[in-house]
Amino acid sequence: MDTSIRDVIVLGSGPAAWMSAAYLARELQGTVSVTVLEESENVSGHGVESVLPSFSGFLDVLGIADTDWVRACAATFRTADRYVNWRTAGPAEARPRELPGARPDAFYHPFGLLPEHDRLPLSHYWQHRRHRGETTEPFDYACFREPPLLDARRSPCWFDGRPATRYGWHVDHQVLTGFLRRHATARPGVRRARGALAAVERDGHHDLVALRTTAGERLSGQLFLDCTPGRRLIGEVLAEPFLDLRGQLPCDAAVSVNVPQPDARRRGIEPHSTLLAMPAGRAGLHPVLGRAGADYVYAREFATREDAARDLCLLWGLDPERTEVHHLEQRPGRVRRAWVRNCVAVGPAAGVLEPGPVGGLHLVVRTLQLLVGHFPAGPLRPVLTERFNRAVACSFDEARDFVQVRYACSPRTDTPFWRAARGLSLSGGVGTRIELYRAGLTTGSVLGEEARYYGRSREEPISPWSDSDYYCVLSGLGLETDGPPPALAHRPESVRGAGPVFDRVRRQQRNLLDTLPDAYACLRRLHGR
Repeated sequence: MDTSIRDVIVLGSGPAAWMSAAYLARELQGTVSVTVLEESENVSGHGVESVLPSFSGFLDVLGIADTDWVRACAATFRTADRYVNWRTAGPAEARPRELPGARPDAFYHPFGLLPEHDRLPLSHYWQHRRHRGETTEPFDYACFREPPLLDARRSPCWFDGRPATRYGWHVDHQVLTGFLRRHATARPGVRRARGALAAVERDGHHDLVALRTTAGERLSGQLFLDCTPGRRLIGEVLAEPFLDLRGQLPCDAAVSVNVPQPDARRRGIEPHSTLLAMPAGRAGLHPVLGRAGADYVYAREFATREDAARDLCLLWGLDPERTEVHHLEQRPGRVRRAWVRNCVAVGPAAGVLEPGPVGGLHLVVRTLQLLVGHFPAGPLRPVLTERFNRAVACSFDEARDFVQVRYACSPRTDTPFWRAARGLSLSGGVGTRIELYRAGLTTGSVLGEEARYYGRSREEPISPWSDSDYYCVLSGLGLETDGPPPALAHRPESVRGAGPVFDRVRRQQRNLLDTLPDAYACLRRLHGR
């Protein structure tokens, strides 16, 4: 009996479905056909995606050059995330409040690589100087080139496209979906089926056999991918349990709006995302040309839909009565197993960190990498799906930890939400990282290069979050270490030699400020506007 996989059926809409189709067609080199049953977009399709620098590496595997997809999607720069008012009590406001010492309550999490000296990250030397009273400069400005450039709204690249640092992108969710759909369906063996899911056929062993559509089509296959927010196949049909993580991730609803930015030519465009602490969660601002996607991710326990919509609109100077808003409710969590029988959950069907389209595509990519690395050549063996499921769960848990740490480690206690956040059930990974940070040790891998995440392994879990990522957030939230890093206690020469490294960072900041173009001007040239 032939048990090989020849036909893959994908159920879902949005980037996850079309990333799956394009990637399987490319990486399996035409040995399978892929059909996508794309139902109409639901409310989760509204908004702006904020993608990591490594997303370009995924598209490169598909044969898509940065210039092609960026121009087609009118994408804009995301060089960092800026956190605002995560330490100080007060109402929702876009301007940073003041910390002791007249410093603003704001910090950057840049995507540039943290410099090293004598095989240790520069964060060690910054912490050593801080404990000795030799510096009061914030970690981000002392150790990264990017913060002054972000303040000045500089482009992360020159006009000719040469990068000055690592950066991701902001891109409209629906525009990106359309681009990926066109790219995927242009490949041999990939097609789009229209209509909605009407019924699911299963065999005597309870495996999926075919999907029937409202258009009367029968889509048969040997492997099915569930990319639906409602877990239509993995949850509703196969009844795989969903692990509710609201005790670890506090936000289970979101509201989003578009914020017009007609004066970008005069004011420029921010080359970063902004994450603002709110009374019942966090707001995000993700600029694209002419507007910005704004969202408020919140906990329904502490805010109503009406309150959240009003607070988001007032935050950006919009009239709540005249602004079109989009609501979404999604429990944070994941399915217990992402591969059940002959069905694989990808993207929103596999798990949700926070409601809305922002920030989850790196998990889609990782799941697809693991799927190709474990793709069966014959009968499906338990050892294959078991290792796949462990790796997918590990990748999700790594991402959960990075989201959780910013809520759990915020010193705010001025609203019921923030008091509850201090009492979140910390995962073992977060607890360990906090202990390592306080002890002056690295919290994980030192470098977060794309090669680690996209180029090395299709079989083992790899975290995109490095020591410098955690250091940016933990130091930015004001978390103190117990003392200087122990690694420097017996390295006086290394400590003395770090001075020129800090000087070089400051010199690079000045040079790049003088030579990099304005972000808005660079984007206009890139997009031919």
